[in-house]
Amino acid sequence: MIATTPTRTITPEAPARLVRGRGCWLWIVPRCPLCGKRHQHGGGHFDADPRTLLGHRVGHCTRLSPAEVARGYALVEVAQEAS
Repeated sequence: MIATTPTRTITPEAPARLVRGRGCWLWIVPRCPLCGKRHQHGGGHFDADPRTLLGHRVGHCTRLSPAEVARGYALVEVAQEAS
């Protein structure tokens, strides 16, 4: 019998910035690491910590296979730009 090593899938990181939406926080991904398009993900109610929702998310990509979309990416916070 041949021993095999499990394949490890690397989850790509998606830099995201936090913005105040209408009624909730939003995580904006300016450029998806899977499809290159802009996506947004919910960040929860204003009275909750939106950073608890960072991490793995299913992609919102429309031109990928269901397996690729489910693989998703990890939302990581990027610093806000100074105004």
